[in-house]
Amino acid sequence: MRLIFVALLTLAAGCSVSLGRRFNTDPRAQIKVGFHQKEDVLRELGQPYRVSVDSRGREVFTYLWADGSGAGQKCLVAFNDNSVSYLVDCSP
Repeated sequence: MRLIFVALLTLAAGCSVSLGRRFNTDPRAQIKVGFHQKEDVLRELGQPYRVSVDSRGREVFTYLWADGSGAGQKCLVAFNDNSVSYLVDCSP
């Protein structure tokens, strides 16, 4: 049993880990600040990797994509109190 566990760990260590999926288009161009609401963003980008709340109680969606080879992107979409997007920030 221990040998199987060690073999699985060794195999997993050699594989690259991917996270999320590549964005079909640039989220900064796809999501319009001050126009798109939370439901629109969920329809366009899908479920976020993380949903958090800032110090003022506003929701922030975090979308991640990484291919395990050093390429990837992180995108934050923040909503105001009326569930309208007020920030779209993407970084490589």
